[in-house]
Amino acid sequence: MTDLSPASQKLLREIAEHDRGAGVLFQHAARARYIHPHTLSAYNLRTFYPLTGRGLVDDGGSDHTPVRVTEAGRKLAAELAEQRKAQQAAKKARPAPSSEGATAQRLLREIAQRDGSLIYDDGLRRVWRVASHDGHRASIGIWVALEKAGYIHTERMGSIGGQRVSVTDAGRARLA
Repeated sequence: MTDLSPASQKLLREIAEHDRGAGVLFQHAARARYIHPHTLSAYNLRTFYPLTGRGLVDDGGSDHTPVRVTEAGRKLAAELAEQRKAQQAAKKARPAPSSEGATAQRLLREIAQRDGSLIYDDGLRRVWRVASHDGHRASIGIWVALEKAGYIHTERMGSIGGQRVSVTDAGRARLA
């Protein structure tokens, strides 16, 4: 692992990706920032210092020349790209919400106690609540998992909106 800041790591990856030998000529912007010409990302001048100080990139000692990635910089950028891919793969590998999990079963019990209640959406997150704004809440993914498993049934109420939720026979059997 490197002790470069996340911004410096991103900058190094972008320079390495777009440097085809001629370097990358950053455009000046206000407040000591520079704009990457290909991605239009803005970087603070201080983000460049760790890269030039460690010999990962070469700016020729001037703000008006293209920034070129060195061999050490290209090697580190490849390592950082691999780490990033592994992190993204691990993030995507998270399992889908299950109708058999503890949260889903608590929600199913709550719905059974308040059978025929309305569902409330908080409007900010992807979370629904049962029966009132103070009722048990769970992510929409868990609600969908319960419905796909056949444990609950949601019914749209009227043209304005609102949904009513009830427990199915399969849901009652699962609770028993």
